[in-house]
Amino acid sequence: MIKTERLSVSIGGSAILRDVTIEAPPAAATALVGPNGAGKTTTLKAIMGLIRHGGRVYIAGQEATHIPAHGRAALGVGYSPEDRRLFPSLTVEENLKVAVYALGLPQDRLELVYSLLPQIKPLLGRKAAALSGGQQKLVALARALLIGRRAVLLDEVFEGMSPKMRDDTASVIREYINTTGAAVLIAESNPEYVKFATYVYRIHRGVAAPLEKTKA
Repeated sequence: MIKTERLSVSIGGSAILRDVTIEAPPAAATALVGPNGAGKTTTLKAIMGLIRHGGRVYIAGQEATHIPAHGRAALGVGYSPEDRRLFPSLTVEENLKVAVYALGLPQDRLELVYSLLPQIKPLLGRKAAALSGGQQKLVALARALLIGRRAVLLDEVFEGMSPKMRDDTASVIREYINTTGAAVLIAESNPEYVKFATYVYRIHRGVAAPLEKTKA
């Protein structure tokens, strides 16, 4: 579970998030939907501990407000940022194994990710810099799933993907949830891409509307 209470962020004196209270329960996909500049990316960065914030953050029932980003990753939170943040000079396999070694993850985490994303295997020996934008998104997703034993944060994960790749990725996310019971929080500009989400929050100008439950 991921939960925030009155999450607030100001940058340069401007309020970016205003008392955002959301909850992404385990074993479900929760979408945070809004236009560009609404505060979606800032919300995920604050949850991950990458920017200073007011309010509180909880991970699997444990308060993580004062835990740094690497500590939140160690708690089992995977994060796929909008700009991927891969090591361009490393191969795909090396990008994934960096996370395994840094966090002391068991080998079966890699095996799980490879089973969910078999299309990653032909890319393992290629440098991250040589991949297309959609392929880089897949690798960033794989890394997030690898780390995210309890929760996964996905920022615009479908951006740059073909319609088929989007559908395949949505299926992977659903299967991951069913297999692991993890909470998944997806920030997305296009609500059509996250119709499979069980819960939806809409955010506009840093303010999140009350929770909506979908038919997913």
